[in-house]
Amino acid sequence: MLVCAIHCRCNLFGRIDQREIMAGSTSGGSSQSRPTKNQRREAAREKARQFREQQERQRKRKRLLIQIGVIVAVVAVVLGGWLIIQSVQKHEQAAASVMPANMPNDGVVISEGLAVQKAEPRAADVQPERQTSPDGRLVVEIYADFMCPICGQFEQTYGQMLSEQAQAGNIDLVIHPVSILDQASQGTKYSTRSAAAAASVATYAPDSFLNYFTTLLQPGVQANESTSGLSDDRLVELARQVIGDDHPEQQDQVEKSIRDGEFKKWVKRSTDAANLTGTPTVYIDGQSVDDLSKVSDTLQQKLKDRGIDMTQTGVGASDGQ
Repeated sequence: MLVCAIHCRCNLFGRIDQREIMAGSTSGGSSQSRPTKNQRREAAREKARQFREQQERQRKRKRLLIQIGVIVAVVAVVLGGWLIIQSVQKHEQAAASVMPANMPNDGVVISEGLAVQKAEPRAADVQPERQTSPDGRLVVEIYADFMCPICGQFEQTYGQMLSEQAQAGNIDLVIHPVSILDQASQGTKYSTRSAAAAASVATYAPDSFLNYFTTLLQPGVQANESTSGLSDDRLVELARQVIGDDHPEQQDQVEKSIRDGEFKKWVKRSTDAANLTGTPTVYIDGQSVDDLSKVSDTLQQKLKDRGIDMTQTGVGASDGQ
């Protein structure tokens, strides 16, 4: 009985141990089995979610980079435009600040012996004034547009007489080239071009200015209204002629200045400052002579008041001729 009991117990324990071993073996095997369908579905969903999040992050990054690129491009365009505008403005300001020499109040002063009074360029921010004579001479000022037909007539009538009075030292003759007839030159702005050319001569070959002035107003040379006027080549050619081949450096300086349009901005400023209603405009002793036929009489009387007999100098001129 005892042996049987022990044997049975051993068998019982053996079965128990085997069941425990089998149970342990079964449990270990199930922990390493393939995921269930639900688990696979959840894993796929998780991967999809992570992919979507990654894609969204990439889209946001791409969108941000595009926005930054657009902003940079806009800033570059704006900055580039601003720099261009600044450059143009600086260029225009620089051009506007270029002033001719030997024209202290925007006019060339011709004195005794037909000598041109030399003067440094006036500061651009200094307004011109009515010209006065440092020697107390009577001052005669003429504002002329080289396309103005009446200016040509005025020069033919009074030019020689005024030059003679200046040469004799009786007057200071002040000549202002201006531009009021640009619209009458078929878009070439001849009035501005010719006035600027005269300023070029005044600056670089001042002793030739009076000859250049009278040449541009001579019959057969003076440009007619409603034409394109003289070309720059012709303006240069005439300047070289009056300067003469004995002064090649002056010729070259004047030519470069004319071709560069060095004093075009000045012409506009000086014309605006003159506030003219027409040309020719004549001032004698600071007073406007509205009736041009009275220029000779007015000048003769003004000189007589100073004890000067103008008829004793040169040939003079008759009123209205």
